[in-house]
Amino acid sequence: MKHRIHSKANELRHALADLGKRLKAGDDSELLVWVIPEALACAHRPLRYHPQFGGSGRDLPPEATSEVIRWAQRINNLGIRAIISLMHPKELQHYAHLNLGAENLIEFYRKSGFEVRHIPWEDPAHRPVSEQFSFQEELARIREEALHAFDELPKPVLLHCSAGIDRSSPVAAYIWSKRPKAKQGSVPIYVKFKNLQ
Repeated sequence: MKHRIHSKANELRHALADLGKRLKAGDDSELLVWVIPEALACAHRPLRYHPQFGGSGRDLPPEATSEVIRWAQRINNLGIRAIISLMHPKELQHYAHLNLGAENLIEFYRKSGFEVRHIPWEDPAHRPVSEQFSFQEELARIREEALHAFDELPKPVLLHCSAGIDRSSPVAAYIWSKRPKAKQGSVPIYVKFKNLQ
């Protein structure tokens, strides 16, 4: 099982890296990578690889507002009904100068009609070496939290962090291994019954 999850995570890393290169080159014909068809997809944070506004650790200027709104509309048009964001609050600050009509990007998603679960997770690639932490321990906790959110949210669900490499890929691969037959619009029976009580 561990090998299957690891292989799927690597497959997703490569697919998202390729998608990022195409977006950076100006080809935005695709915005996401399907993990479980019609149930779970992965993407980069909005405009992470935009040819004009993209970049790691870069704050988006007010002129990027219309592009972020367009991104959300396109994600919605692809049928996405819910978003699980793994973005850390520091990453959300990249959107602070935009006029999205909401307090932050997470609230903008909600105002745009998506159900949202925010599971903040600092990118391990941007942590000081001096900080001692166990990526595997954090991953185990976050992926269970994300699986629980996936179970409760309407499908399809979009999962994203920033670049989609270190956080989203292993979490999405774990969900894929646990819920390979999830379907669009589905909510597990135990969640339905829990909500009736």
